Amino acid sequence: MQRLITASIIASAVMFLAIGSLLAADKVNLTYVEDAPSPIGLLTQSDFDKMAASDFTHFVFAFVNFCTPKGYRFVCPGTDPVVVWNGKGVADIGDKPIAMMQGLSDAGKTIYVSIGGADNDETWSFFDKETKAKQNAAMSALATFMSDYSVTGIDLDFEASSEGGYNNFASAISANFSPAPPVSIAPYDCPGHPFGELVWQYCNLVNSSQIKPTLVNRQYYATGAQCQDWQGPSPKMPSQIVAAIKADLGIFTCQDGSSITVTQAQLNPGIATVKTVGNMFSQANCEISDTGSALYSGCADIVSTYVKAYPDIAGAAFWQWTSLKDQTTYASEISAALGSDSCFWLSNVTNQWVPAPQGTVSESQCQALDSCQPGGGGQSNGGCYKWTFSASDPQNQWDEFSIGWGFAPIQSFSLIGC
Repeated sequence: MQRLITASIIASAVMFLAIGSLLAADKVNLTYVEDAPSPIGLLTQSDFDKMAASDFTHFVFAFVNFCTPKGYRFVCPGTDPVVVWNGKGVADIGDKPIAMMQGLSDAGKTIYVSIGGADNDETWSFFDKETKAKQNAAMSALATFMSDYSVTGIDLDFEASSEGGYNNFASAISANFSPAPPVSIAPYDCPGHPFGELVWQYCNLVNSSQIKPTLVNRQYYATGAQCQDWQGPSPKMPSQIVAAIKADLGIFTCQDGSSITVTQAQLNPGIATVKTVGNMFSQANCEISDTGSALYSGCADIVSTYVKAYPDIAGAAFWQWTSLKDQTTYASEISAALGSDSCFWLSNVTNQWVPAPQGTVSESQCQALDSCQPGGGGQSNGGCYKWTFSASDPQNQWDEFSIGWGFAPIQSFSLIGC
């Protein structure tokens, strides 16, 4: 996160730890990226620097598949399976994209690749119809790709019809990787799409491979929202997603009689912004507009609402990075929403509550800055600050202000006003 640096911080009797985002540090702040490093895709070193510096913790690059003899989206140069990334082969592409991915990994980010994609049956049909030898060759090629590009996890975005291919792909993961890498799924529940359902995908992954999904990046947007008859964006979205999460958690029976348990630690709710999916407003569930200073307050409100209801939820998944007007702002606002209470400032430009521009500060430092509520220390010379879970929560009441607490006074800045 890019933060303003204070001119000076005068430590008094006790140094306080900034606790506003401690819980957020344990949460998954994930974004899909429907692109690839140049020259495979359009992402530049500047893009990767921005990713590395952001509050996103996980990046899922979409989509990686295999060419097939049919040449559904990519014509094979031969009869052997070839890894393709957004329709482009990765063999003999050079070291530049490898270095960019390595840098992202070195920055501490977790990297997955997403297999499949909307209405893309290429990989699944390949694993449905080809011999075991061909399937193992494809998985070997995937393992080499993952090693070369610093990828540690596999996301299964199964939105197709070759259910046998999904099962065989899952089985091939456990047969060809030791140990198996983290695997996530990206289900959406919609009548007429039984293979997209969370329970079907989870059950078939476990029964085919003995692998439990590390994350369930459940699509609560686009088709996943429309099939619930949600009309978004709207103020109802936060409560609607909370209700949907409740329905997705618990013990479920598979078709073979076995059972699965979907836990909060696995469920990673997926959200999207205006025009993110298909350039259609009705498919987004975060924002009506992408203008203003608090760009993603609608998204943050959704996240903070379901985190309040389900404190052990995995985190948040977003579709997708290149569609964001400001990737850094989105990542920081969602990170704050995933955490516990934190400090917010009433902007003197927009008159909206936004994360404190000083960055992460402790509760005592937030109180020291506040000039509006009884008990505030007034260090901001007129600025209003509050310590709450989300920007939309009402102002808190401070405990009695005391210089003896040992808070660290923070100077105000002319660039942010009061």
